[in-house]
Formats: sequence, structure tokens, C-alpha cells
Amino acid sequence: MSPRLIRAAFFAGAALIGWYAVNRDVPDAPRPGELLDESARAVLAWRRPDTLARGETLDVLLQRGGLTASETREILAVAPMLNPRRLPAGMAVEFHGDDAAGAAHRIAIKLAIDHRLHVERDSTGTWVAREERLPWTTDTVVVHGAVERTLYQAMAAAAPDAFPGNASIDLASNFADVFEHRVDMSRDLQPGDSVYALVERSVGPENTIKVGRVLAASLFVGGKPIDAVYFPDAEGRPKYYDANGRSLATQFLQNPVQFRRISSNFGSRRHPILNRIRMHNGTDYAASTGTPVRAIGDGRVIRATFNSGYGNVIDVEHANRIVTRYAHLSRFAKGIRAGTAVRMGEEIGYVGSTGLATGPHLHFEVLVNGKPNDPRRVLRTTDGTPLPTKYAAEFARRRDDLMLSMGRSTAGIASALVRAN
Repeated sequence: MSPRLIRAAFFAGAALIGWYAVNRDVPDAPRPGELLDESARAVLAWRRPDTLARGETLDVLLQRGGLTASETREILAVAPMLNPRRLPAGMAVEFHGDDAAGAAHRIAIKLAIDHRLHVERDSTGTWVAREERLPWTTDTVVVHGAVERTLYQAMAAAAPDAFPGNASIDLASNFADVFEHRVDMSRDLQPGDSVYALVERSVGPENTIKVGRVLAASLFVGGKPIDAVYFPDAEGRPKYYDANGRSLATQFLQNPVQFRRISSNFGSRRHPILNRIRMHNGTDYAASTGTPVRAIGDGRVIRATFNSGYGNVIDVEHANRIVTRYAHLSRFAKGIRAGTAVRMGEEIGYVGSTGLATGPHLHFEVLVNGKPNDPRRVLRTTDGTPLPTKYAAEFARRRDDLMLSMGRSTAGIASALVRAN
């Protein structure tokens, strides 16, 4: 094709495009007072997200979104749930408008993951508030994992889709709480051990996961199972029993710092400061400064003072001439002094590094008749009370249903349950 014909075709195409642009069907601009149809509104609608800054008040945020001071006061008046003292930094707020040049006509405030507040103008121009509760769904999930390093690792690998991210940490913590009278998860688990659990789960907005009750669980330590069945008492309080109907709760907890990493066990070791071999009369729990330390059983404080080696130390006397010692504390809990009665699980102090300590940790001892003993041996000498006989049949049915749902056989357990009562 000659250059002349190419130029002619180009100009003809340009002319056709220009004609289409002028003559195509374009909606007329609205005249003053004329309402826009829905399609036109959609084009002009806008959304602008914002968040409440640390130390900022809600009225400042609303005025930054284009509202006047009087509008802000009106909104706060119709939405009393917007307590200025309880609004967290980072709270999400969205402003919505219909006119690109106009002010917001609706505001959406995210009070919680499942709680929204919508404030908008009604047909009279008055601001009105409406709360929205987003739904959760509840189900049960079977978890089965193998221990390679820690319980956290086992739970994270067991059900990554059902309990992703931090939910697996909550799952491990809930599981450990069930067995806190029987097993110290920080030191008793070994590679090759395994865990089973039947767990309630709630799934909410934005795929938020909440870990609920552990309904049944089995922990294999050294090939031997320890089973747990959820069976609330007559008042509805949560209780756990083993497969034979004995309470998992005993006289003592197994861990004074609730599932933390241990840096040293009972036995001989090289003292980290004195640099010589000597008997280490307890167990060290490595934890950050300020971690709560709890009494492992009911008792009475017989010492809460500073000692040059132990630093801040608490001794608690229990029944059967057993004394538990908690050393290197950063400080004591409020009200803890000699003569104070304490309950199992009560906070009595906080992890620190006072005395002869290279870093923050809890040094924990168990003394019997004034002599140090291996905490593992002493704390394992207690056993849970059996379930009353009148509940045996109901418990057996519940146990069988839950254990089978979890994938565990209950063959051979029924006769043991009868003997236990």
C-alpha cells in the first residue's frame, strides 16, 4: 500500500472515532434538585478508611473525616456505646459518601472483630446508630500430632488449617492446662510422644479462630497414655477425669510457671556463677522478667524475704511436711508475707534474676522434712479422687462417645471404671 493510501486510512479512522465520541449515548448531567439514579450514584460513591491513633480522641478522628464539631457531638450522643475511655488505638473507621464533593453520610466503626457500629443519616438528615453483630460458627476438630521438639511444635503441625498461626499456640496452652496436675509439658515430653484432642472451635468474621474447650484428650508419654475426659460437675464447673473416672486434679500442680521452657533440671551441674560442680537442689524455669509465679498447692507462706544466694525467695509450707521454694524473684505479689495463706494456682511472685542468677528464671525446689527432693518424684505421689459412683454410667457413655470421636478405643476401660468406685 502506498504512503498516500496509508495516510488516508489513518485520518478516516480518526474521524470515525471522533464521531463516536461525540454521538455516543452519555447520560445528561443532573439538573439542580434532580436525584441521581443508582448507577450514577455508584460512580460517585466513595469510601475512605482511617484508624484511631494512639492518644487520639474519636471526635478528632471524625472531624478529620470531614464532619463538623456539631455533627460529631450528635453522633456521640446517639451512640453511647462509643465510650471514649475504652476505644483502643488502631480501631478501624470507614467514612462513606454518595457525592465525590460531599461529606460522609455513613460511618462504619469496627468495635470488635464481630461487632460493628453503623452511624448514618436518615431521610430527615438526623444521625442514627445501628449495631451489627457478625455471626460465629462452632464445630469440633480432631487433632492428632507427634512430638518432635515441644508441644507447641506438635500442635502447630497437627492441624495447621484448622488452627492456623496463634490459634495453634492457644490450642497447645489449653491442652497443657488439662494435664497441668499430671504432666509438666516443659520437661516431660520427649521426641516420639504423641497427642490426641477433640476440641471445640469457633470461626468468626475474617476467618478469625477461637479455640474452645478441650472435650477429650490423650497424651502418650513414653508410650503410656494419659487420658482426659471433660465432665462438668453438678454446678456446671469444668472438670476433667481420666478414662477410669479419677479426677486429673491432684494436691499439686506440676509447674509453677505454667508451661515454660526449663533451663536446668534437678541434679549435679556446674554453677553458672560460682563455676564449680555442686548439687542443684531444684529445677530452673527460664522465663522473662515479670512472668507470674504461682503456688503449686494450698499452703502457708513461712518465708518471703531477700537471701543473698536465692535473692527474693518465698517458702510455702504444705501438708505432709512438704515445703516448696521459689527463688530469684523480681518481686513478691501483693499481700505475700510470712503467715499468708495461699491457694493452689495463686500468684505469689514474679520471675526475676535477684541473688546468684545469670539471667531471669525461677529456681524451684521441693523439700520434704527439710531435705531437697526431686520435684518430679514428690509431686507424682498424689492421685485424683474418683468420680462418685452415681455418675459412673453417665460418665462411661460420655467417655466412650468422646474418645471414639477422637479416634481412641475404649476397650477394656469399663471394668477399671467399676473397680475405681
